[in-house]
Amino acid sequence: MIAIGIRLAVVEPRIPAALLFAGSFVPRTMFEGARRVTIPLQVLLQWDDEGNDRQLALDLFDAFGSEEKTLHANMGGHTGVPRFEGDDGNRFFARHLK
Repeated sequence: MIAIGIRLAVVEPRIPAALLFAGSFVPRTMFEGARRVTIPLQVLLQWDDEGNDRQLALDLFDAFGSEEKTLHANMGGHTGVPRFEGDDGNRFFARHLK
C-alpha cells in the first residue's frame, strides 16, 4: 500500500529514495504525510486500475514534497504493469542508492 510507503518515508531517515505503486485507496489524511516526503520518488500508476481513484492518485503525486519526483502512468489495470517498469525501477534505484 502506498499509505505504508508514505509513513515509512516520513519516519525512516535511512531511506534515500522510494518507488511507490499508486494502486490502493489513500485516505485524504495521508496528504499531510505526503507533503513531508522529500526523498526522490518514482510513482507508478496504472491508468485503468479498477481499485484506484485516478484523480486521487494524481492529487497525491502533486502533494509529495520531493524536488525530484517522477510519475509513470501506464494503460491497464492493477495487474497490467508493463515488464519494462521493472527495468525503470532498477535504473531509478541505481541512481539513488550509491
